[in-house]
Amino acid sequence: MAGLRKKNYVQDAVAALNAGDFATPIQIRGGVAQKRILRQLEKLRGFIMEREFAEARMVEQNKLAIASVAHDIKTPLALISGYAECLQDGMDDKDYLSLISEKTEQLNNLVLKLVETSQHEIDEIPKLRDLVDTKLFFGNLLGKFEPVVKQKNIRFKVRKIPSAHIYVDTREMERVVQNLISNAVKYTDEGGSIEVFCKREGEFFVLNVKDTGRGIEKKNLPFVFDKFYMEESSRTDSKSSGLGLYVTRHIVERHGGNIRVKSKKGKGSRFIVSLPEVADTQTPTQRFERNSKSVKLLMFFFFGWIMPFVLRIMRYFESRRLSTLVLGLLAFPFFMFMFPVDFISEILYNKMTFAMD
Repeated sequence: MAGLRKKNYVQDAVAALNAGDFATPIQIRGGVAQKRILRQLEKLRGFIMEREFAEARMVEQNKLAIASVAHDIKTPLALISGYAECLQDGMDDKDYLSLISEKTEQLNNLVLKLVETSQHEIDEIPKLRDLVDTKLFFGNLLGKFEPVVKQKNIRFKVRKIPSAHIYVDTREMERVVQNLISNAVKYTDEGGSIEVFCKREGEFFVLNVKDTGRGIEKKNLPFVFDKFYMEESSRTDSKSSGLGLYVTRHIVERHGGNIRVKSKKGKGSRFIVSLPEVADTQTPTQRFERNSKSVKLLMFFFFGWIMPFVLRIMRYFESRRLSTLVLGLLAFPFFMFMFPVDFISEILYNKMTFAMD
């Protein structure tokens, strides 16, 4: 009867979704297996709700964008008309042809905003995604941008990238990285630096792009991912459309992740992208490595020498390598050697030293 009751939790949740009830949160209950399924269903429900809200928000934003562009077009049109009248009257106190050309280009940019927005909405159609290893994928991808960064005499550093598995549309994810790196280059002066570092937090792979550029005003931080938004002074130029970060946010959200920014005016910015991992691919020792450095050091501190022994035995059952088993057995009697080596390794590299594996 207990098994049947647990099964009904999932059946009830599926029935509610089939009936179109996406507003009611799914309760996580039952056994371990049932809770895992219900968590996935709750993620699905949340994703559907987010899409509905996003579509409604997009319709509203499109209306505002069109109204905004229509309003903005009035000013350059009025100026062009005025400059043309000045030319007709024979006035030559200014280079009116250049001014007309400048305002015409401004009008062209406004129209291009709408065109790019429409193209982005076409790109909203879901695409097939690949399962990638983050170490290989982002390592190769970030290597492409090093010459571009150094060309502006900016220091570029990519820290060690941890290995995890995520589903991504590789073309779209390359666009995300390109937008973040190009923004960092654009707003960082010569002699500055850009640093990329990654880590694993819970069920997410986290990518950080940090620069020492001009930074963003605190009051403007909530709006940097909005469509057509451009900060009035330091983080904008005449060629910007205000769509780069907006598109970046939507790509990340379509991948089930999120993006946020931390910045201080005059001190630089840090953009943080979190992408969900494929948890089922993780072994017990890999899950141990996913913990933060402080948590792992505390575990070593409280459980002492037994940790190197247990983890190496677990590693043997994962790798089936004789050398790992031998090292695991040696870790038990020679704890005075293995424990400080692993402890120092965690401090320096945030990774346990499986020396023989």
